[in-house]
Amino acid sequence: MFVRTVYVFLPLRSDEGGYLLIARQWQAGGEFLYGDYHVDRPPLLMMIFRMAATTEWDQAIRLLSIPFAVLFVIAAARAGWLVAGSAGSRWSCVVAAALVVTPAVAADQANGGLFALPLVMGSIALTLDAWRRPPGAAPMWLALAAGVLAGAAPLVKQNYLEGLVFAALLVLATVVRRRRLDAWPLTLAAAGALGAVLPHALVYLWATAGGVDAGRIWGELAAFRGEAFEVIWSQSLDKPLTRAATLLGLALLSGILPLTRAWLLAAQEHPRVDVTVGILGCLGFGLAAIVAGGSYWSHYLLQVAPALALAAGVAAAAPSAAGARMRWWARFTAGSAVFSLVVMLVIYATVPWVWFHERTGEWLAASSEPGDSAVVLYGNPSILETADLPTPYPYLWSLPMRTLDPQQERLRATLAGARAPTWVVEVNHPNSWGIDEAGRLRRLLAERYDVAATVCGNPVWLRSDLVRRTAAPPRC
Repeated sequence: MFVRTVYVFLPLRSDEGGYLLIARQWQAGGEFLYGDYHVDRPPLLMMIFRMAATTEWDQAIRLLSIPFAVLFVIAAARAGWLVAGSAGSRWSCVVAAALVVTPAVAADQANGGLFALPLVMGSIALTLDAWRRPPGAAPMWLALAAGVLAGAAPLVKQNYLEGLVFAALLVLATVVRRRRLDAWPLTLAAAGALGAVLPHALVYLWATAGGVDAGRIWGELAAFRGEAFEVIWSQSLDKPLTRAATLLGLALLSGILPLTRAWLLAAQEHPRVDVTVGILGCLGFGLAAIVAGGSYWSHYLLQVAPALALAAGVAAAAPSAAGARMRWWARFTAGSAVFSLVVMLVIYATVPWVWFHERTGEWLAASSEPGDSAVVLYGNPSILETADLPTPYPYLWSLPMRTLDPQQERLRATLAGARAPTWVVEVNHPNSWGIDEAGRLRRLLAERYDVAATVCGNPVWLRSDLVRRTAAPPRC
């Protein structure tokens, strides 16, 4: 897709750079699931980044995201055709294409949601295909394949369970409508359930072969999320609540809220109760997952893209006022994606500061010597990836640091110890979230480090016992 090709040449964001950094050092036997750095992301996502990390070109991950976006649109078109013919296919395709490229929901990035979308959408399409066929071997294989994709999706992004939700509700609605337990729907459900188990069984075998027990996987990928949610809501809520308000605005701008409203108004007209219930269930689950996320980043909105793409195909194909309304909002969504893209490109062309991750990393690379290392306060690991510098501190993002090192004991020990990093990049103030009220980290920085330069408005500290010939600060 042309639009996603444009994104290949824009700088990586924090998550993308951090995942690449971890993928490059992925090793068995480290302190954490993937080696020496902590990340609460599932194995299939990290395997995708591992593939991109086989080349030194960081932007390869953006290039790798293109076929995933294309597959999502193709799967949406297929699902739309299965429920509403060629018109449904067309409108599902329009909405899917718009949502998978619009910067309003951070679709310009190569994140876990983007890579999980085609798995969820493909599972829904295969489920619908199996459901419409007469009993036989073919629908059984389709249901099995649908289950495999539905089960693989949460191994890319933990909360992307809509493939399973849709299939379960389809079965339930059919049983309720027929008022009896037919063998065939249950047989298809069993095939889908078997398929869903297979990816998890393979991951378990992979982990066992690498000496990783299931408890460790659960702790880093699931239990940590609960601990992190408590941390978010126990500290200052200003940023999460501000992002939540911004998220609502982006949901309106991107067309997600209007499409949802249009679907709710049109749902009562659709004769396929099972499909209607499935879409409503997926939208409800997606909304609950967004609310439970806690941090309210814009990419959360991608989770409802499969349900809305199918809803658009179902509703827009209808020759009614509700169908006309859905068609209008589908066009709005496509137009909003184009508008958001233009605005983003103008910002990147005219506001140097938005390149600060890349510029800071390039400055570090130009100012460093072999063997140097760095710590970024707090988060923004894409700076480290651009600089090609390792870090002795394992928590690359602010939330893991606030959750697993809340008193900053490990951070201070790292800065004071024998493996103290060469550089400390102060992207956030040391007392952000009130985490250094006593000033211990600030005093340690002042004792052991000197400010070598201010890069893109952020102080960069150099260890006092070292001398480096620093590059000229970039314009940003």
